[in-house]
Amino acid sequence: MTAPGGGLAATVRRAGRWASRTLVDPPLPLVAVEVRPRALAAVRLAREGGRLALGAAATVDLPEGALEVSLTKPNLVDPDAFRAALRSVLERVGALAGGPVSLVLPDPAVRATLVPAAGLRGRRSEMEELVRFRLHKALPSDFDARSARLAWRSAGDHVLVAVARDEMVREYEDALAALGHHAGLVEPASLALASLEAWGEGGGDRLLVNWDLGYVSFFLWRDAQPLLLRTLPREDSKDSVRRQAAQTLRFHHEQLGG
Repeated sequence: MTAPGGGLAATVRRAGRWASRTLVDPPLPLVAVEVRPRALAAVRLAREGGRLALGAAATVDLPEGALEVSLTKPNLVDPDAFRAALRSVLERVGALAGGPVSLVLPDPAVRATLVPAAGLRGRRSEMEELVRFRLHKALPSDFDARSARLAWRSAGDHVLVAVARDEMVREYEDALAALGHHAGLVEPASLALASLEAWGEGGGDRLLVNWDLGYVSFFLWRDAQPLLLRTLPREDSKDSVRRQAAQTLRFHHEQLGG
């Protein structure tokens, strides 16, 4: 995700550094933290004989009311409780020494979507402005795409875009920084899960369903081409997920020839 369209020079520099390590050929830290609506999880990898191995993994429940996942509002309702839980889960995996961390955020905190690639040409900065402009229809009216963090990459006929409020991401970054860490990679949960399926390496049609407390996400792709990506906040009951899944499969069959 890249720098806001305007603002202080320090903000631009900070967001630029953030852009260089997010989504586009990012480094891969050996420690990962996943934020879920009611829990934190951490994994630490270790190098053994030139190979990566699982060093440790742990989960810690978040106190009720500590976190409220949102695209447009602050997420950390109780920052002290969140930082205490973060310290606990990192301590359990032996990762209190600081350094880069892969940060996986709940899908509703980041808007991941597809925008048409037609007409996107020129310098990257010019293309980014067009991407920001085309995002307006996919964002709430109170979300300012011009000041948001943005990451995007070409994906066939579309551009895969992830956008988040700068203030929201900084909440999580500040919690990590208080423990000596920094976010070396930031991803929404569905994109992180899809990468495990090597969605860009072929394999025909695939559908990923990420169902968690408070939301469900559907990510549909064909070979290296993403076809559909949507997150539905509050659609987390069995009946809602069943209905939305049926609609997604019907769309896949009737509109995409799946």
